[in-house]
Amino acid sequence: MLRLSSISETAEACADRRFVSAEFMYKLPPTEPRARLVFEYALRLRLAALGSDDAVLFICDSAATADAVAPILAAFPRPLALATITNPDDDPGGDLSVPARLGWEGEWRRCRTTDRWRRITAAMEVARRIESSGYLVMPAHDAVWGEGLLSRLVDFSQQHQRGGLPAAVSPYTYYQHSAVPGAAIPPLVIDVLNTALGRDLRFAERLERDEVQGFWGKMGMIPFGMCGAVIDAANQRMFEDDLELDRVIRVLGYNARGLWIDDPAVYRQSPPVFDLDGARVVIERLMHYSLYVPASEVGGSSLNFPLDELGQQKLQTDPDFARLNQIAEGLIAECARHIKARLDQFGVSWVDWGRYRHVARVGIPGVEVWRRVSNQPEAGIRRL
Repeated sequence: MLRLSSISETAEACADRRFVSAEFMYKLPPTEPRARLVFEYALRLRLAALGSDDAVLFICDSAATADAVAPILAAFPRPLALATITNPDDDPGGDLSVPARLGWEGEWRRCRTTDRWRRITAAMEVARRIESSGYLVMPAHDAVWGEGLLSRLVDFSQQHQRGGLPAAVSPYTYYQHSAVPGAAIPPLVIDVLNTALGRDLRFAERLERDEVQGFWGKMGMIPFGMCGAVIDAANQRMFEDDLELDRVIRVLGYNARGLWIDDPAVYRQSPPVFDLDGARVVIERLMHYSLYVPASEVGGSSLNFPLDELGQQKLQTDPDFARLNQIAEGLIAECARHIKARLDQFGVSWVDWGRYRHVARVGIPGVEVWRRVSNQPEAGIRRL
């Protein structure tokens, strides 16, 4: 794996590539055996889908993280493998008394953006310098690629051109949790999380009609030629970065479309969630994304709004769905109570993601990002 430290060097190495798949390595790979198995399983399938005309770019938080993923690449010599180091910059502005007022232990520093926005920016800054007609791919760690997914997305992208470029596209699936061989994930956990995240039973229809967000953070594919204008126009204070990218793409006159994949052999997701407590963490994080939306319910989203007519009908005719939905709604309600208690006490709520803490407020779409002082970027590494 070639380690590079500048945008221009990285872009030059990726010249004429069909796909550049950016892996956002914000921390070391997991060491817990089941979590490690799930991480490597999904990563290996993504690497296996790339060919000699492609590149995989690990955008890491440290040299140690880059070193940790390097051995996995030995079995996948076809794609060009690159690594670079970047982390969010500190932001000396704003109200620096927030951690003390919220009762956090230790010393904290504010960051300019989320860790994810920093890696998105690094990936797009590389992609904007690539003059070929390929795509930047930004998968989450739990994105499981099956045979034919990338070519199917390219065809879909080409079919929905706008503004002189193919569309930015994302696959979307009901299977937002799924089994991994050897990981022993309880089926109940898989079913409950899929039920919780799939409460909009008409979502596939609305996605096909382009009535909902089309570009999704779990797996986005964007033409190189679109990346510069998009990242220049994006508001990187937004917590829900994929929603902001979807908005900017459309405002600029390009197209963003989501493709429903109902075959888990083609595309699915496998997060390292092994119990209902893990499912609760996922739900609470998602509720923070929409917390800024003023609503009668905390974090107004499909998670905590009542089932629509189709869902109510399914409750009456499908006992398994009724049982799973009851468990899912219990987790959702518990998360809502937890968030509401913080709002009542502090006027804000926060959620940890990786090494960063994100502070969200009702009615304010921007998010504050904080890190412990001990989590310093690695010395001597030049950021992208």
